Amino acid sequence: MARLVLLLMCFLFPSLGGVAQPLDPSCTQEGVSACIDWDRQVVLAEGSGAPASSARTQAQQNATAERAARLDAARNALEMIKGVNLSASTKMQDAMLASDQVSTKVQGMLYGLRTVGAPRFFSDGSVRVRVEASLKQVIPEDLLETTEAPEAVPEASGAPTSPRIDFSAKYTGLVIDARGTDLQPAMAPKVLDASGDELYGSAYVDANFVRQHGMAGYVRSPEQAQENDRVAGNPLLLEATGTSGPNQTDVVISTEDAEALRKLAQKLPFLKEARVVMILN
Repeated sequence: MARLVLLLMCFLFPSLGGVAQPLDPSCTQEGVSACIDWDRQVVLAEGSGAPASSARTQAQQNATAERAARLDAARNALEMIKGVNLSASTKMQDAMLASDQVSTKVQGMLYGLRTVGAPRFFSDGSVRVRVEASLKQVIPEDLLETTEAPEAVPEASGAPTSPRIDFSAKYTGLVIDARGTDLQPAMAPKVLDASGDELYGSAYVDANFVRQHGMAGYVRSPEQAQENDRVAGNPLLLEATGTSGPNQTDVVISTEDAEALRKLAQKLPFLKEARVVMILN
């Protein structure tokens, strides 16, 4: 009898029978009724709305319910955006509190949310809508300010390098497998060596490119990384040894891999072009 009741509960309430379905399969970070597709640098959100009590006709009921649903979706998107990691030590909420310019950018993004697909109307008169917006339009400018020219690359020290890397190959990008670490996605991540020295970050990327494409893409599997347009061709695959920073957004690689990356960066442009993808758990 108890088993029958459990089966009925799972049928009537599917979320009780397993892990809740993600809002969108492309998302790499989930929230409540919102998520982020970090490969496209897009926030997606859903919202529900009911008709206004003053609405008399079906058209008025649909219109007021849809308007309420968009407002709910915007609230869900805002909560997701506030929690976005900007860097190893800063979240979007911190930047919004510190800068009126950032707050204004976020507000503008919320006003310009794009509707994805058609609204879904239900028998009780309620409506559910899905919206999306690009995170790249709200990148704080100070994240892109550097003291070095964009052409700067890390200097090789002559230390031993990984024997797995072919220095005669023409690598088209960098894929870092961070599975097994606590790496979290961010708008301005860094790649560090074991000593904490920066190998990749905003100092090595053209700011205009970052505004268009972001600093890095994030995926869930090596197969997705290999197929990613950002590194398409022959990407260099390295493994992360850990993460750094309070937000755990900076990835650490071994000393040997770091030295190899320094040498490759001197002759190949993939770091300057932000052709970097990271594989998350």
